[in-house]
Amino acid sequence: MTGLKISASGDSAIFCCVGEGVSLEVNRRVYALENQLLMMRIDGIIETVPSYNGLMVYYDPLVTDQDELQRLIGSISGDNIINPATEDLRTIVIPVFYGKEYGPDLEIVADINNLDTDEVVSIHSGTDYHIYMLGFTPGFPYLGGMDSRIATPRKKEPRLKIAAGSVGIAGEQTGIYPIESPGGWQIIGRTPVKLFNPGSGSPFLLEPGLSLRFNPVGFEEYVEISSIIEKNLYKPEYIIG
Repeated sequence: MTGLKISASGDSAIFCCVGEGVSLEVNRRVYALENQLLMMRIDGIIETVPSYNGLMVYYDPLVTDQDELQRLIGSISGDNIINPATEDLRTIVIPVFYGKEYGPDLEIVADINNLDTDEVVSIHSGTDYHIYMLGFTPGFPYLGGMDSRIATPRKKEPRLKIAAGSVGIAGEQTGIYPIESPGGWQIIGRTPVKLFNPGSGSPFLLEPGLSLRFNPVGFEEYVEISSIIEKNLYKPEYIIG
């Protein structure tokens, strides 16, 4: 793969950098590399962890040799690699109730950017976001494509508890908290949709490579969707193409 840089990360991991910065093309190359590597079924590989521009490969040093593993990874070609995760043409629609107690920082985001709250909601929900990776907490999506007009710094003092489903902004990024956790992002809304369900055969709702669109809903619709979810009858909405 052209431009691939491989380096040791301790005695049981290798980091494979495929490019610089954050871009859709670089991220696609990361998942293409991971897909090809997994297809090779190399003995000793324990786990692969993709990020914006690189892939961490954890391995058992008692099973596979680091030099040999680096050689095998370096031999991978980037040509004609089929990677369903980065060629997914679906957009998942996530309903969000913005503001009030579910989005306590919506006015802060508006004030910092000299906008009113309706403009913030319109801008935030008017973009389709690319899911670059999952991390931080189980199923937390790192989304690319947020409009810089609503960029807002993190809080100087993080909250000790942020509710699951909270939608936040930090710098020029936006994301969704899948579980209750501490955090310093500016919270502008909340979705009733569960992003992480550990009891399910597929615990993560979101996948890298998908697009994501936020859909503003009123409080009554939020409550209605919450009720459907509690009855395990909720089906996520997808836009194809």
